[in-house]
Amino acid sequence: MAQGITTVDEAKGMGGRQITVLIVDDHMIAREGLRSMLETSPDVKVIGEAHDGNEALEGVRSLEPDIVLMDYKMPGLDGLEATRRIKSDHPTVSIIMMSTYEDEAIVVDAMRAGASGYLVKDSSRDLLLHTLLAVASGGILVKATLLQRALGLMRGNDVRQAGSRQSLHSPPVEALTSREETILRLMAEGKTNRAIADKMGFAEVTVKKHVQDIIAKLYASDRTHAAIIAMRLGVID
Repeated sequence: MAQGITTVDEAKGMGGRQITVLIVDDHMIAREGLRSMLETSPDVKVIGEAHDGNEALEGVRSLEPDIVLMDYKMPGLDGLEATRRIKSDHPTVSIIMMSTYEDEAIVVDAMRAGASGYLVKDSSRDLLLHTLLAVASGGILVKATLLQRALGLMRGNDVRQAGSRQSLHSPPVEALTSREETILRLMAEGKTNRAIADKMGFAEVTVKKHVQDIIAKLYASDRTHAAIIAMRLGVID
C-alpha cells in the first residue's frame, strides 16, 4: 500500500476540549501502538498519521493538530528538521519528540528545534497521556532526571563557549523582573500557566501576560525556547 497521510474522522467537539494528535513514525507497528493507547482516552483524538517528516509537514498543514507525536529518527526528513519547519510555520502546534533512547543530547536538539516534550518509545500509556495533557496545557514535559542532564549538557556546551551571559547566537535581551524570573523558573520546571498562578497567587490571565512578556523579552518562539535561552544566558540555573 502506498505511503501517505492517513486521516480519521474529524475530531469531535473541540468545544469538548479533546486534544487532536498527529502521529509521525516510519514504522506502522509503532503508529498503531500509539494510536491504540491514545484512543482509550476521551480527552484525545488521533486525527492522522504520517510516515516521515515531509508527510508530517503536509499533515500539519491540512489537519491542524494540537500536538504532533514526532519520531526522532526517520528516513528522508527527520524529526528534528520537521519540528523546526513546523514550529516556524505553525508556532501554536506543540510537538512531543519520541526516541528509542534516554539521550540528553537528543533532548537538547529536540528542545532547540522547538519540541515541548520528550518521551522514550516504551513509555507507559499513563505517562504518554500525562505528557499530552501537560503539553496541551502549555507546559514542558521531559523526565526530570533526563531534563537536568540535558540542561547541564547545554550549559556546558553553550554558556562556556559564549564566555558571558550573552549567547553568541541570540540578540540582546531585555532584563527580566524578579517576578518574571520566578515565573520563568516555574516554566522551565514544566508548570502550566494555571499551576504557576496557583503557586504565586495570581490570576491565570496575569500569568499568561507575564509569559508573553518573557517570551518577547528573550526573543523566544515559545515557552520551551524561552527556558532554553534563559539557561544558556544564565538567567536560571
